[in-house]
Amino acid sequence: MAMLGLLELMASQDANVDEMFEAAKYVNAYWFPQQTLKTAIYLKTNQNIDFKDADARVVVSKDFSSASGAAMVHQSILNTGLLEQAQNQGSSCAN
Repeated sequence: MAMLGLLELMASQDANVDEMFEAAKYVNAYWFPQQTLKTAIYLKTNQNIDFKDADARVVVSKDFSSASGAAMVHQSILNTGLLEQAQNQGSSCAN
């Protein structure tokens, strides 16, 4: 809802569609920094594109910004060895 509000505000101020997509790209980066870092790593390693140069329409698409897109990005960089598998971190009082 916050993104919708931002985009509606931008539209009311005569922002064009490209400006709104670019804003969405960077606002999502602020809201979801870990996922954005993973997306940046994915784009650099798989497409040789820096995040700042990536097409905002692609970055905020379902291919990257949905749950399934985030899972694909995560698995891809995990498979390349650029991301370590997290150790099981169950809560335990006994060590």
